[in-house]
Amino acid sequence: MKKHYLITILTIVGVFTSCDDDYLDRLPSTDPTPETFFESEQALELYTNSFYTYLSKNEFQQDYKSDNMATFDLPVDQKTALYESPNELGSGGWSWTRIRDINFFIDRCSNASAISTSVKNEQLAIAKFFRAWFYFDKVKKFGDVPWYSKPLRSDDVEQLYKPRDSREVVMDSVLADIDFAVKYGMANISQNRVTKWTALALKSRICLYEGTWRKYHTEVGLPNSNKFLSEAFEAAKQLIDSKKYTLYTTGDIKDYYNFFNLEKANSEEVIMAIDLAEGNIGDYNKNFTTTSVGTRGITKSLVHEYLNVNGTPFNSSETVPWFDEFTNRDPRLAQTSMPMNFKRIGETEIVLPWFGQNHTGYQVVKRVGSADYDNGDPRDIIVFRLAEVYLNYAEAKAELGTITQEDLDMTINELRDRVQMPHLTLAPTLDSYIDNLYLSTSNPLILEIRRERRVELAIEGFRFDDLMRWKEGQLLRNNSEGIYAQLNTYMDRDRDGIFDLYVYDNDKPSDAGNFPKVDFFKLSGNNSLSNGANGRILPYNKPLPAYQDWEYLLPIPTEEIILNPTLIQNEGWDN
Repeated sequence: MKKHYLITILTIVGVFTSCDDDYLDRLPSTDPTPETFFESEQALELYTNSFYTYLSKNEFQQDYKSDNMATFDLPVDQKTALYESPNELGSGGWSWTRIRDINFFIDRCSNASAISTSVKNEQLAIAKFFRAWFYFDKVKKFGDVPWYSKPLRSDDVEQLYKPRDSREVVMDSVLADIDFAVKYGMANISQNRVTKWTALALKSRICLYEGTWRKYHTEVGLPNSNKFLSEAFEAAKQLIDSKKYTLYTTGDIKDYYNFFNLEKANSEEVIMAIDLAEGNIGDYNKNFTTTSVGTRGITKSLVHEYLNVNGTPFNSSETVPWFDEFTNRDPRLAQTSMPMNFKRIGETEIVLPWFGQNHTGYQVVKRVGSADYDNGDPRDIIVFRLAEVYLNYAEAKAELGTITQEDLDMTINELRDRVQMPHLTLAPTLDSYIDNLYLSTSNPLILEIRRERRVELAIEGFRFDDLMRWKEGQLLRNNSEGIYAQLNTYMDRDRDGIFDLYVYDNDKPSDAGNFPKVDFFKLSGNNSLSNGANGRILPYNKPLPAYQDWEYLLPIPTEEIILNPTLIQNEGWDN
């Protein structure tokens, strides 16, 4: 679709949805009106095209809030509890503009008399897909929210000022919307359009979240967790059984790394992507940056969760050096965090993690491509891929207690085959490292599936939501750790006989000029080594408070409650 068409339709959307019907009745006859605009099949498609601008290009940044990444800057609210409650109307995520636009379309499209039922249903499937996703996001943030299924007039006081609907009511409505999208969505494969298959992927994501939230957040007493887990499994199964998608694999051990560096998203595995090529509907943006930009680094917690290459758990010793951490490990580790002997795509020089771009010693390389992309990255952004659906399937069945070895072989073990890792079996040995991480379960199989999810989807933006739904917020408050280091000592991280790192706390050593390849990293007031003169780098060394149940939901902005007294603030945020 041409870019100027998108601008035109966004303008039309703004006119239609920002005005009430009385104003629309007064529009000049030469202007589009709901009665004329929505009687064209092309117009319906133009309108739904505007919904694609809702897709986020920066979902990977959700990992910034999780235990996968850290920096010595002051951590985000969820890591510190230094919250500032939003005050202004529409702030803090409590915004409803998009649902107004979607409901306006659903209402007008449903009543379009000149459009066939099949065409209307296909366009309504797109709208309901985005409405389901919109409300899923709101429920994750706030729990109970007001459900609106029709456009509101400015004088509809009862609806405008109604209280929040229960999470059960809203999520049942979300399920109905996504089921409609599955039933009537386009059956053809399209990476940049909402299809039946995109809807199934979203359904598996939504239902897995809701099912596990209800299972592990027993304090809220929500029923039907198994209903949503079953829906997640069935959606994932339907997509997998369709054989529309397969994992990207060429037999190369680096397929996982290469997959994220394709300029055009691989059509075998990717179910939906945002196309950043100019002129496409993905909201063209030349300034999309890689995940390595900034000072955030991967944490020891993530690095040590990768298995050894023989399938055994890694020895998570406090003093294990960086070189050993990357020796004989799951290949996905070295394709996610910079290893020894790393060469950036298109370059010949071997580079090591640089503390100018990370403050843990573990630097991101997943999706970090050629230097040509540093000032404008044209690569597609993956929204849904088959690997996530595999993981959703396996986790849902494991949580239901119905998983079989065949289930593991067609999901988890397909992912492991791509990187030539040993298979997961139904009765794995309990790994004390991940058992100590999680409080919500000690089931060895569920823990291994969580491990696989964290490893396969690392730095893609899933981890924070996973911790929320599993009720594992305490992991946000564990002081993140980086590599093992010795203070004021020249170190040879990759053991090539050349010093390459010096961590110091006061002044740079007087002989620093004799070591041009050394990365000199100065500790500050916010960071330190865990044992003073040696130990793990602590990017943020201040004590962190315990995570509280009320922190799993966000507050409603103060002015929203003042304006609408029927809104009751989420528990814990009224102080």
